[in-house]
Amino acid sequence: MNQDEFNEAERRSKLRMQVIYEGSKKPKREWVGLTYEDMVKLQKDLYDAKGESVLPTTFAMAVEAKLKEKNT
Repeated sequence: MNQDEFNEAERRSKLRMQVIYEGSKKPKREWVGLTYEDMVKLQKDLYDAKGESVLPTTFAMAVEAKLKEKNT
């Protein structure tokens, strides 16, 4: 095998490795946000559960949990 043949074999090997790597990546998913209705429902559910307004941090944690649910 001469140098040109070796270089060509190496180039093909690298291309195969790149194809395998690219094929193994998970496709990117589009981010799913909350709708206005989702936000109103979260706020209403939290208000109803406590009988009063909730702390902003409690609402933030509920929003985070809902986003995780929609994006997994």
